[in-house]
Amino acid sequence: MVATESALSHLAAAKGANAALAATADDGAEILGAARTPARAWLKTHDAAPWFDNRQPGTVWASCDGTAGVSEGVWSGGWFAMVWKRQKKLNFKWLLADAGPLAVVPPAPDWVTGKLAACPPRGTVPTMPPSDAPAGADSRDGRSVDGSLAWRSTVLPGGVHRLQVWVWQDGALHGVIDRATPAGPG
Repeated sequence: MVATESALSHLAAAKGANAALAATADDGAEILGAARTPARAWLKTHDAAPWFDNRQPGTVWASCDGTAGVSEGVWSGGWFAMVWKRQKKLNFKWLLADAGPLAVVPPAPDWVTGKLAACPPRGTVPTMPPSDAPAGADSRDGRSVDGSLAWRSTVLPGGVHRLQVWVWQDGALHGVIDRATPAGPG
């Protein structure tokens, strides 16, 4: 996961942010914003370059079975998170990207911290926490094959978008990301 994030940053520097995101996107990849948008369509009409201005991943979570991961970090205007899925060739492509502004952006971390979910007991698939999304929200869940890493992306009426991520530790799913971003342009 750390190598994947590094490769994305190098590709963005060499080919541009939009080309890098398009090249590393899963076929069904989405970008969260005021609406849930297929990534390839969004990249044709928006400039992703601001997300790569001083972009620095800070933490990467991986599922126990290695089938999915999530990276989170900062850029000059705020925060970002990406959900990644392992492909048949054992490389990773991203499924979901979310970002938002921060009133005060913390300093970029000096290094990326990698965290691995614990393995659920054999034959057990952890249950997702219940959704608290109101009626009319566009909310979708995802998880690694073994369920040790799970996520929920929600776009609320009015355009607020929220990303929640949980990892399996100490016999339960524990939240590691819960970001809600007010509606904004695009």
